[in-house]
Amino acid sequence: MADNTYTRFKDISISERILNTVFLLTIGLGYLAALANMYYTHQGLDGKVGLSVEDVVISYYGSTNQTRLGTAVKGIMAPNLKIKSDQDVILRWIHSGASESGYEENIAPILNRDCIMCHTPTINPSLPNLTNYEGVSEVAKPGGATIPTLIRVSHIHLFGIAFILFFIGKIFLLCEINVYVKRVAMVVPFAAMLLDVVSWFITKTIPEFAYVVVASGALMGISMGMQILLSIYQMWTPKLQDNR
Repeated sequence: MADNTYTRFKDISISERILNTVFLLTIGLGYLAALANMYYTHQGLDGKVGLSVEDVVISYYGSTNQTRLGTAVKGIMAPNLKIKSDQDVILRWIHSGASESGYEENIAPILNRDCIMCHTPTINPSLPNLTNYEGVSEVAKPGGATIPTLIRVSHIHLFGIAFILFFIGKIFLLCEINVYVKRVAMVVPFAAMLLDVVSWFITKTIPEFAYVVVASGALMGISMGMQILLSIYQMWTPKLQDNR
């Protein structure tokens, strides 16, 4: 059966167009919020303002001369500490070996007061878990994200985004474009997402792969955004519709 015999935007009702449009706009806004969350999660790990490839390297591969927690309390997390001198308390604990007894006595009260409202797995699984010693010790020692952390985040990432891309693709199928271009365009964001996740694990061993993390993430966002924008454009372009 020829592809052009399938339903197109001109064949759906105004109500369906409205539903599709508000869904796509909501997903688009959600993705922008996710980008903002990613920026504030990873930026500043290299001690400099802004998000850089070096921040990505530190997140996944780690750093031999600094810990993620130490860098954070001197940078992005510093404004969250209600008592400025707590920064020195945390840094001294890290430099002394990050013992569990020191955590219970001095560090847990600070983190429980200022940090766990965001750094709790049930609230934000992509952020380090600062609710217990095991989680805090992971970021208080040199090194990037652990394999268990990457597995936890990646399975959430794959399940969640796959559903989003599926529904965006179902709407995008209604576009009037070359069928082969359409098929490639639908596959690209899925392939980019898979490459992105695989690159997290490779970057933990090969830091140069951080560039692939950045490139694949950008490709997924751009391809998904183009599907959303083209779908909305064709849905409401008068010459492509019968306005029923």
